[in-house]
Amino acid sequence: MNHSEKDIALVEKYFDAELNDSEMNHFTSRMESDQNFKTLVEQEKAIIGAIRHQGLTENLQYLETLEANLGNSSHVRVQAPVKKWYYAAAAVTIGVLIVGKILLNSFSESPDKLFEAYFTPYPNTFEPTVRGNSAITKRTQAFEAYDQGDYENAAILFTELLATNKEPGMLLLLGNANLILGNVEKAKENFIILNKDFDELDIQSKWYLSLCYLKSGDVERARTMLKELGNTEISYANKAKELLDKVD
Repeated sequence: MNHSEKDIALVEKYFDAELNDSEMNHFTSRMESDQNFKTLVEQEKAIIGAIRHQGLTENLQYLETLEANLGNSSHVRVQAPVKKWYYAAAAVTIGVLIVGKILLNSFSESPDKLFEAYFTPYPNTFEPTVRGNSAITKRTQAFEAYDQGDYENAAILFTELLATNKEPGMLLLLGNANLILGNVEKAKENFIILNKDFDELDIQSKWYLSLCYLKSGDVERARTMLKELGNTEISYANKAKELLDKVD
């Protein structure tokens, strides 16, 4: 199925975290109402995972060749893998890691830095804000606060709403809000409840719970959760495998 260049550009900007508020609202609306667009997003996730995995493999080979020739007087030219233009930032990051490997003989990253690299707030695809909605309730205020990046108020309102009626989508967004605010233990609790009490969104809850463990330095639990996700065929599998390689 063909997709417009405008749609593809929108999806690429989403994965590069470059959407402004208006574009994010448009993106979440399309995810909610347009199955073809949602399919495009899933396809792009798979492509990104495959390219990142292949890129890391090739750059590790490049690193080994470079290290093996550090003591030689002659300069050895090694062809670096070619990447798509929108992975230029990733290539720069890999270059920094290569320098770190040469100087410190270490390719590992701290759990906190890995969290920062892999955490992206889950978009509100459950109840997108409708502009001009005259029915202002605590519920609409909560979702609107999340959409606008007011995570502190969103967390307060979601917590109050969940006290009387637990909803999986609301739990997922509350966990994300708490993670952004640095309330890691509260976020863990949100994702554990979501994973335990609901059948839907269990994959998302496990992904964000693994990031909670990573953020708090509980590498073993993060590794266990990532292995579980990596053994599935879902869209998070590639990201989980990639992150697990770095945690290991």
